[in-house]
Amino acid sequence: MQPSDEGRDGPRPGNVEVQSDRSTRSGSRLSLRNWRVPQRLIVLVLVPTVAAVVLAGVRISSSLSEAEAYGRVEQMAELGEGITRFVQEFAAERDMAVEYSAAGRAGALLPELQAQERRTDAQVAAVRSAANAIDGSYGSEAVRDARAVLSRLDGITALRSLVVGTKVPAFIVLQKYTGAANELIAVLDGISQNAADDRLAEASRALGALARAKEAVSRERALLLVGARSRQLAADELNELRAARAQEDSELAAFRDSATLEQVQLYEDTVVGTKIDQARLLRQRVISGVATTGGPLSRTLGTARSPKLLRDSMTSMIDKMREVETRLASDIRARSDDRGAAARTSSITDAVIIAALLAIVLLITVVMARSLVRPLRRLQVGALDVASTRLPGLVDRLRDPEAAAGGIEVEPIDIDSTDEIGQVARAFDEVHREAVRLAADEAVLRGNINAMFVNLSRRSQSLIERQLRLIEELEQSERDEEQLASLFRLDHLATRMRRNSENLLVLGGQEQVRRWNKPVPLIDVVRASLSEVEQYERVALRVQGDMAVTGPVVNDLVHLLAELVENATVFSSEHTKVTVSGQMLSGGGCMLQITDNGVGMSPEELEQANWRLANPPVIDFSAARRMGLFVVGRLAVRHGIRVELRAAQGGGLTAFVVLPDAAISAGESGGIGARGLGPRESGSHGQLSPLTATAADRPAAAGGAFRQDGYGAAGSPMGAPSGGTGGHPMVGGGTGPLRSLRGGTDAQPIIGETGPIPVGGFSGTDAQPAVPPPIERRPPRDRLRAQETRPPADDPYQPGDRQPPRRPGELPIREPGANLPDRPSDDGAPNGLFQPRGGL
Repeated sequence: MQPSDEGRDGPRPGNVEVQSDRSTRSGSRLSLRNWRVPQRLIVLVLVPTVAAVVLAGVRISSSLSEAEAYGRVEQMAELGEGITRFVQEFAAERDMAVEYSAAGRAGALLPELQAQERRTDAQVAAVRSAANAIDGSYGSEAVRDARAVLSRLDGITALRSLVVGTKVPAFIVLQKYTGAANELIAVLDGISQNAADDRLAEASRALGALARAKEAVSRERALLLVGARSRQLAADELNELRAARAQEDSELAAFRDSATLEQVQLYEDTVVGTKIDQARLLRQRVISGVATTGGPLSRTLGTARSPKLLRDSMTSMIDKMREVETRLASDIRARSDDRGAAARTSSITDAVIIAALLAIVLLITVVMARSLVRPLRRLQVGALDVASTRLPGLVDRLRDPEAAAGGIEVEPIDIDSTDEIGQVARAFDEVHREAVRLAADEAVLRGNINAMFVNLSRRSQSLIERQLRLIEELEQSERDEEQLASLFRLDHLATRMRRNSENLLVLGGQEQVRRWNKPVPLIDVVRASLSEVEQYERVALRVQGDMAVTGPVVNDLVHLLAELVENATVFSSEHTKVTVSGQMLSGGGCMLQITDNGVGMSPEELEQANWRLANPPVIDFSAARRMGLFVVGRLAVRHGIRVELRAAQGGGLTAFVVLPDAAISAGESGGIGARGLGPRESGSHGQLSPLTATAADRPAAAGGAFRQDGYGAAGSPMGAPSGGTGGHPMVGGGTGPLRSLRGGTDAQPIIGETGPIPVGGFSGTDAQPAVPPPIERRPPRDRLRAQETRPPADDPYQPGDRQPPRRPGELPIREPGANLPDRPSDDGAPNGLFQPRGGL
């Protein structure tokens, strides 16, 4: 199936608009001529502003980097201060461990050693926390030093087990502890590596030198305690003592070179006193005595009280040096904090100055551009409002010819200046007025065209109705089979002409004047639409459920389905079937499917056709080439019906017609009798159970003959069928026979996938379902005469009344509305489905 009226060539609507749109958008969006006026004004101040911002940003970034560097120095100084405190306690632990080892690991010294270990452990947590804070921003060297610190802290436990759990000599213990302490002290040299302050760098070097000097003094204390405990010094121990003494002097010299005069003076004023002098004297006497005796200490130094005397004096010296060390570390932290705060203050000051300058520049820019941008913006907003809202709204209102004739005022754009912008606004108002005037003229012209369509259609309808009545009379009186077949073909052509005339009414916007006031069974509506189709015998019905269509929708739905089915038969092979199926939807409403095996459509054509079905365009010259598609869309939109075309699986197309719930009535319908689906009889092979009417209630038929118009026996009046009141087509695949549509006890042909549409009955009560022969195999003339019947005397239809249409052939009834139940008209007389809609 294809839209038979769909134009394949010719100009498409909207081409002029597309070309105009392209002409206004020529060139790249980045092209200078496509820039907006505010953008151009911004560029005027953007370049110098950006230059100033970049320069200021560099300065601010430098200040922030400097502040971050000083922050890192402060963190490193905190780590260094923690290391110095830890080394102080660690060195004391080393000296006690050496003394404990030299005394043969005497139990009396172990509690004192363990107490010192606890004091050392108290400093480990602070050092570990500061070391973990060192990340990649501090530099690779700082990260390496921090990892070394953590590694040494982790090795303290193993070092302590070496002292307590083994017989390692005191000198080896001294070397192990000294190596760990030196690695920790080396971190102090890298405190100021991230700072550009020379004073901080010198202070950090002075701190490192002083820490190493203090460590040398602590090592001297350990060696002196070894000698005091063993009352002698071995040669290697003496050499180590001399090396420690030399390192002390060297590191103090380095300290004096790096430290400031104030720091040197602080050292000189702090590391003095009687105990300091005593420590130096004892140290010198031990070195001199061992050198003289070759190892043993003199009698005065080898007494039992000598270790305590040496420890107290050397510890006093170390504590004094620790005071200076603490002052240096505090000075480094304070200076780094001051410099960092100064850098942060500088960055904030620079940022405030730049922000103030930018605010001034922006204020000047806004003041200077305001008088230009505001009118342009009002012009832009007004023009866009006219183009997108006001003008389309006026055009929609002008579709009513009466509104167009009354005239519509055009509101001007809100710009009252006399400059170039105001002149452009006035020019646009003139264009707006001219567009509205042209739209009004077009609306009036369209109204005239619609009126012309309606008048032409009504004149044609009148002639076609007269022609159909004449053809009907000729058919009833004709006995020649060939002439009768020709009359049938002429009847079909006239019926199609009538539908084309009704299409003109739809194009003209005319709605049905007469409508059904009761629901009509859906199967009757479908059959009425098939009576408008030339190749009706190719159509198979599969309509399910007890569904009825509300009265106001009936006429337009018949018209819509006739267009779709006609389309399906025309664009498919004459040897194939067109299937019309229908079922209720779970969400409400029902859906009809019209499927053919024709040539189909491309995806692009399907998309365009479905868009036109959902959005019927305004009538133009293309409507003549796409009349069927246009009419279906108009009728569907009128009642909220959804029509969509899709490609069928086996080729061809399927037209989906979805009726809304408001268009469906599931209750009693105003059909020929109150027909409905009863329960199925068991073992009936799909037959529908008859309704309550019995043979006793039916008027007698003339010889049991059935009319060829689907109305039942000749003697059966409308509304009182002569057989069972009839059933709808089968629910499901349509595999069982059906009862008579409008009366009679004989079964109708099967409505299935391959069966034809039932159009008549068969004589006798035992006739089996059969397919009516085609036109070429009509019964001979004498049989046709035998099948003709006249209404009995008790027939409620009198000669003056409208008789049910009769036709001796086997085609469906061609009179409009013949397959639908009659309804009373305004004056009480029965009317058909389609009636002339007005005068000639």
